[in-house]
Amino acid sequence: MPRTSAVEGLKAARAMLVASDPGLSRLRMASRVTLTLLAVALALGGLHAALPLPVAAYGIAVITAMQGALVIRDAGSRQRAVTRAWCGLVGLAAVAMAILLQPWPLVSDGFFLVLVFAAVYARKFGPRWNAAGMFGFMCYFMGSYLHPSLSDLPGVAAAIVLSGAIAHGVRNVVLPERRQAEFHRTLTAVGQRVTELRARLRLGRTAGWPEAMRRDAHRRQDQITETILTAEGYLPLAAAGSAAPDPPAADLAMALYDLNLASETALLSELRAGGTSPETLDARDATLGRALASVRAKAAALPAGAFDERPAAPVAPENAAPGPGFMKDPAFRLAIQVALAAGIAMTGGLMLSKTRWFWAILTAFLVFTNTQSRGDATMRALQRAFGTVAGIVVGIALATLLAGHAAVSIGLATVFVFAGFYLLQISYAAMTFFVTLVVSLLYGLLGEFTPELLVLRLEETLVGAAAGAFIAFVVLPRSTSAAVEGAVDAYLGTLDDLLAAVAEKAEGRPSADLIALSRGLDRRYGELATVARPLGSPWQLVRKPGRIRRTLLRFMAIAHWARILARALPAGSGTPSPGLATAIAALRAQIAEARAAKSSFFGTVPADTVRSQRPEPRPSDFTARPDDPEFALDVLAHILDRAAHGGERFGQRRAAADSARATG
Repeated sequence: MPRTSAVEGLKAARAMLVASDPGLSRLRMASRVTLTLLAVALALGGLHAALPLPVAAYGIAVITAMQGALVIRDAGSRQRAVTRAWCGLVGLAAVAMAILLQPWPLVSDGFFLVLVFAAVYARKFGPRWNAAGMFGFMCYFMGSYLHPSLSDLPGVAAAIVLSGAIAHGVRNVVLPERRQAEFHRTLTAVGQRVTELRARLRLGRTAGWPEAMRRDAHRRQDQITETILTAEGYLPLAAAGSAAPDPPAADLAMALYDLNLASETALLSELRAGGTSPETLDARDATLGRALASVRAKAAALPAGAFDERPAAPVAPENAAPGPGFMKDPAFRLAIQVALAAGIAMTGGLMLSKTRWFWAILTAFLVFTNTQSRGDATMRALQRAFGTVAGIVVGIALATLLAGHAAVSIGLATVFVFAGFYLLQISYAAMTFFVTLVVSLLYGLLGEFTPELLVLRLEETLVGAAAGAFIAFVVLPRSTSAAVEGAVDAYLGTLDDLLAAVAEKAEGRPSADLIALSRGLDRRYGELATVARPLGSPWQLVRKPGRIRRTLLRFMAIAHWARILARALPAGSGTPSPGLATAIAALRAQIAEARAAKSSFFGTVPADTVRSQRPEPRPSDFTARPDDPEFALDVLAHILDRAAHGGERFGQRRAAADSARATG
């Protein structure tokens, strides 16, 4: 009996793991980082007995091993090898410059700031040069901190080659991406989540749909969409507008699409005012069951080799400039910001410590990683500060308790490394917390631990975080509102591309893949939700979560009805109704008006804003006419109108306008 309970517990734990991480991408990344660091540490330990390396080589080997596991993300093994070679050369050159400039501290510090600028600006040219920039920054950081000599340079080169070879082996041999297994694992998670939603729909009907149950149902639907998108990511599909993908993969993508649409429609029709009849709920449930069975059948019919690694499509450079001039280039502006923040952090850090100031500049550099706006950078700075504070409090206790227990310290440090990088995509504060614990234990193992040293680390971290936040707000700031405006414009641009393709297909002309374009809208929504995150953050002085939540839900609804529109007009659908072209043109004009006027979707709306007058769609229409493209266009226009002009306040203004016309 205990053995049965243990097996059931393991199955439940595995189900929870797959549910939270469908493709196990976070587990794989954390495992790669941890295993790479362990392998490099063991290799260096074994090499030390026969051929001791300089002290700097050990530190640089560890830091490049970690970076090699994290930032090298090319699609193919050969491309990754080329990127590693470039990263190693850039890293070695950075260490050499740190050695050469040691006699002139001011020149060395100035070059560090130039290197910070170059490392950030390199992100513009794609993932390979982003990785090379990170290697250059980290290696110069370690070279300045550990002070190697020119005679140590061959040992440093050997360490970089060793860590690169181990990271490459772990990535490609020990823990490679097995797309087929990961796809089927994700597909299992899709099935589990759809089954949970079907049960939740019936339970909600019985309970009368209290608010908590409604929120839970929406959360489960969001999980279904997220998991289906993850599954699609493993399929060999072409990008929107490009050549057609393999027919079996395209059929499976369409089946996944239909399953997503069926689950959304079942939930929305059940939650609408008055609910649906038991017969309708049974019909929706049966549709969901058939859609899930179709996905499974098409997945089983995929030919062998369908998931073999293929050359990746060229990756567009990041932060491409929208117009001429350096100051209009987001990459250049960001590089200026990070270099200035690093300069302030360097000055403040030196005032605190002549030897530990590097922690401040490291924080200032990392605060701007993967951020979209000044609000996002401030959130990241606060998260890093909070994670460091919590990590130091716990780290002091752990390092004190485990003094003299090397084996336990090493074991815990390994666990903390894994936990930190497993949680990296969920919480930057949690990652910082666990990394701080690792640092505390390492100082204890080296015999250098003191509470004062960890307090100094906290002070340096706070200096770097404050410098990053200050520069984000004062120098060339990109407000969260501006970032959201850009994301909204990109979202509406993708919606307009979809409508143009719908018009072409309705006229019988060749067009881009409607399903791929509507999926592109899903991804644009994800980008918009990420950029808008600081607007509803608890760190904001003025919080507006209700408004932000409502607006994001409307953009989500637009994506839903865009999927319905794309599915309602398949290839060979026959002659469209006469009003379809008119409806498409009207909606595209509405989109163009919103983009030109830069409608404040997430802010206030002037009372005299000119707006279209569209009737409220009848609730019954949402289930009675799901396959009518004209109705889908009407609903899209209505939701866009509500999103652009402020929800509830629109109803009040429309009533006032109607009253004025009646009395006028």
